[in-house]
Amino acid sequence: MPKEKKRGGLLTAWLILMIIANSFTTLTYLFLNSLIIAAFPNVPSSIFYIYGALELANVIFAIFLFKWKKWAFFAFCTSAVIIFIMNVSIGLSIFTALFGLIGIVILYLILKPKWNLLE
Repeated sequence: MPKEKKRGGLLTAWLILMIIANSFTTLTYLFLNSLIIAAFPNVPSSIFYIYGALELANVIFAIFLFKWKKWAFFAFCTSAVIIFIMNVSIGLSIFTALFGLIGIVILYLILKPKWNLLE
């Protein structure tokens, strides 16, 4: 008989928060980006659509983490590294860019006790 997978309240809450936050960020980058573009006048506006696509991908990765897919965690990590590199390339400080990796660290720490449940 297959082992029942219990996600737990903290992991569930964190995944929901990630879905909400990444959805909001996706909409901001794709449809409400005029303020962001104004704040970074030397950055091509097309880069913000790439940010939006990565944030949308993060929503999808969070949904797959709900389905216990291990690859989704690694995809989140890859997305975070790409966003980190993009942040540094547009002129954000290393410290500010590193701040964007905190979510992945928190996800890892919450997911670690459940790692064996991932497929």
